[in-house]
Amino acid sequence: MKPLLIIIIPLLVFIALALCLNYYIDSSASKLLVNIDDLKSQIDKGDWTRAEATIKDLDKCWGTTRRRWNMFIDHNEVDRIDDSIARVGKWIELKEKKDCLVELAALSQALAHIPENEKLLIANIF
Repeated sequence: MKPLLIIIIPLLVFIALALCLNYYIDSSASKLLVNIDDLKSQIDKGDWTRAEATIKDLDKCWGTTRRRWNMFIDHNEVDRIDDSIARVGKWIELKEKKDCLVELAALSQALAHIPENEKLLIANIF
């Protein structure tokens, strides 16, 4: 009975921590995606002043999220998001609507992809 508990308890702890991590990544990605959707609508309307404020807020929010995600997520994915946010900021500064929307679509896809990649599934383990 004791050897069985030695195996089961760490396994349950691992699964619980994985579920908590999945919840955190999913909720933080959702918050960022809401900001990106707001940014898209502001750019569609041509409201560049609000878009500049929103990208600054997004960058600040991402900075906090990034530090936590770096512990758990592939750094290439995180760097890709960093690069994309920097490009969006520059396109907003230059008031390039098409380029902003293209880069925001890529950023949205990258952020939506990470929670799916990090889910505790057999396919993601092997």
